[in-house]
Amino acid sequence: MKMAWSGLLLGLGTMSAQAMPCSTPSVQGEQQGKFDASGEICFILPALNENYVSATLSGITDARLLDGQNRRIRTLLEGGPADGEHQLLFSLPPQQVTSLVLHGNEGMRWRFSWQMKETPPLPRTQRMAPDSPVLQQLEKALAAGAGTTEFWQDRQRYGTPLVEPFDADHKRVTFLWRGAKQNVFLFGSPAGDHDPLFRLGHSDVWFRSYIVPADTVMQYKLAPDVPLVGGSPRDQRRAILVSAQVDPFNPLTIGVKSTDRWNQSSLLDLSPSRFCSVQAISQPLRHGTLTRKTLTSERLGNTREVAVYRPRTAQPARWTLILFDGKTYLDEYHIDRVIDGVVARHQLPPVNVVFVDSLDHSRRGKELPPNPSFADFMAYELVPWLRQQGIALSRQKTVLAGSSYGGLASSWVALRYPRLFGNVLSLSGSYWWAPKGEEASWLTRQYQASPRYPVKFWLQAGRFETQGPNGGIYRNTLAFEKVLRVKGYTVSFHPWSSGHDYTAWCEALIYGMRDFTGLASQRKPTTPDVANHEIFNSAKR
Repeated sequence: MKMAWSGLLLGLGTMSAQAMPCSTPSVQGEQQGKFDASGEICFILPALNENYVSATLSGITDARLLDGQNRRIRTLLEGGPADGEHQLLFSLPPQQVTSLVLHGNEGMRWRFSWQMKETPPLPRTQRMAPDSPVLQQLEKALAAGAGTTEFWQDRQRYGTPLVEPFDADHKRVTFLWRGAKQNVFLFGSPAGDHDPLFRLGHSDVWFRSYIVPADTVMQYKLAPDVPLVGGSPRDQRRAILVSAQVDPFNPLTIGVKSTDRWNQSSLLDLSPSRFCSVQAISQPLRHGTLTRKTLTSERLGNTREVAVYRPRTAQPARWTLILFDGKTYLDEYHIDRVIDGVVARHQLPPVNVVFVDSLDHSRRGKELPPNPSFADFMAYELVPWLRQQGIALSRQKTVLAGSSYGGLASSWVALRYPRLFGNVLSLSGSYWWAPKGEEASWLTRQYQASPRYPVKFWLQAGRFETQGPNGGIYRNTLAFEKVLRVKGYTVSFHPWSSGHDYTAWCEALIYGMRDFTGLASQRKPTTPDVANHEIFNSAKR
């Protein structure tokens, strides 16, 4: 039964965390204070039925949910900036008393506001006849009175998703979940959305099948029993984050910063060989060096981490890659290890890599979409700072790279300062973006109206990125590529059999750098495969 909560627990002013033992909050409210030398505060959370928790944290660097024996259940925030604000969505284990432990820097003010609601799962139980041959056989067996135990034993043995042949260029991939009350959603599906799975009869088998290219590489999560939260369609869509987690029958995971099942993604890897394999990511840094420092920007009014990877070489590396969302690429996907390995194997010339942190969600959304102050930070603060670190940039051998908003930012900064940054490597760039009140694809129009500058472009987009603003990132990237080509830019477009995820971006980054540095690429620029899309789009299940 859905319950309506009321009441507000007001703040505790500047009471120190040391003077405050673990408190028991109401189901909604706000508390604030200042961290003492312990750098820790805690809250005992109530035992609820199925529930939904939304929270906003300010001044907090780490947040963990613990069980009654103080064992970690879920990492909610790790290594956040001390001056950042973070919005969290999660659930508490039903009918269990848990504790929320928050950490921060001594003397830093903190604020914690929250709302906890008991709520039923979203009623999305759907049934459809399967087109997977394996599931068709299972359906017949169930009709004859059999159970699903043997089927799940096979999945435990062989793993998931279920991959079956389709034709010479495609596979049928079926995502599976065992047991759920009302719904299961696929977070990051090949259809470019978060699709619901179907229930096989009245069994514990939930499934959804797609026809995908035979070289598909993508990360995904499964979200069972997404809660019914009310509010706007966006609020309900975001509720999938409450239960999105790894596929328990898939041994391949990506994102090793945290070990709980909510903070990793499962990996579908149909590609025969990759630079950014799980093995490559797990290798330690063996050849080059990584240095982490902080850079304070007067133009932006903040401080961020800037990490620099330098290869081991007798002479300074001539090429420099500047990568946005650097902390994510480093800490969760360890791309420094991948680059270290490919340079050591002479699959890429020696290259410096500058990892520029994007701080938090709020400031990322303000800085990376075309922002003159951020472009000025790059030109007037980051470049001189790099020179002080012993890295003097050459325009022809400097590559700006980023994914999503980061891809957009790479093209924007190059437009503002083409004499400093001569190459753009854009990964699923958000070219749909526009300032409030203007038509979509603002930056594309800026390039259309500007003179041609000495900048080269390498553009990637996922074949599965067909949903979203202005027709989706795939289509927006193609439109951007067309404008650049008509203007006379050196530009190439590289579709990937993937969605909007770091697994594909890591791989594309290596291929793009190989192309820029003059190595023979295994992936040639291409145009959209119309037949491929027709086959893919026809696969509704």
